Amino acid sequence: MDKTRSTGNPAEAHVNERLSGYLDGELTQQNRQQVSLHLETCRLCAENLESLRELRGRMGQAGLGNTDKEVWREMMDDTTVRFTRGIGWILFLGGLLIIAGIGVFMFISSTSMGVGEKLLASAVYIGLGALFVSVLRQRLIERKTDRYKDVEI
Repeated sequence: MDKTRSTGNPAEAHVNERLSGYLDGELTQQNRQQVSLHLETCRLCAENLESLRELRGRMGQAGLGNTDKEVWREMMDDTTVRFTRGIGWILFLGGLLIIAGIGVFMFISSTSMGVGEKLLASAVYIGLGALFVSVLRQRLIERKTDRYKDVEI
């Protein structure tokens, strides 16, 4: 693939990787000016930019379905969905706690490990548990001020 500009200067490569940013207005002023100058002399990049514009227009006209946003929201907030989700979480966490309890009991009652080994293994698991609680607590605190929590897809 020819990476030189249409002017023949091999030091100036095509700007294809910056065309999307140019179209979206995300480039710095200097980069935007560089792309604009390049587009004036490079037919290939100008055609690529026009193709991106056409694609953007077609994507904007494309519908994601005939279902209204309110209908989607109602389906996701349905009482049955919330109820089954709650039951699922309760069963999952209950089972996890039972398995963890059995594991702790077997670990404590095991005679194949010495006290030092048990303390070392306990320190690792308690440390992981403390890290988990720390991250969970932080996320719950941040959730109150999360600016993206009400963003709808």
